[in-house]
Amino acid sequence: MAAQLTAWPGLATGRPSCGVGRGFAFRGTQILHLHTGDEADLRLTRPFIDRLDQVLAESGQIAIRPGDDWVTVHLDTDTAGSLLISLMSLAIQGVEERATPARPCTWERARRDERTLAAGSAGRSLPRPLRRLRPLRQR
Repeated sequence: MAAQLTAWPGLATGRPSCGVGRGFAFRGTQILHLHTGDEADLRLTRPFIDRLDQVLAESGQIAIRPGDDWVTVHLDTDTAGSLLISLMSLAIQGVEERATPARPCTWERARRDERTLAAGSAGRSLPRPLRRLRPLRQR
């Protein structure tokens, strides 16, 4: 997927602002962070997310957080990769529409929150945060 994205005109690759994985920017604005083999953060516009939040959430591949313009795409299926590629064009379009500066991506905020909690835990280590919540099985 990364190889496919590097061929897009105007899309630059580099280190993401969070420092984890590979970043993609359009006109100097980071819009995609490929963090691991199965997870990416994509920056869309709030109006787009608000319009299609239910459809995106029901896809089962995208995690949306209230008020956030970064969504997490779970890349654990072939269709999820296709979905990410499709959403990239909307992220690029959003660069031109956006007037507000970027907040840190989901990965960066989660790590910052983890460090803040760890600092307040009097030296106790915290477990690694869950990537995705799954419903409990009924017995």
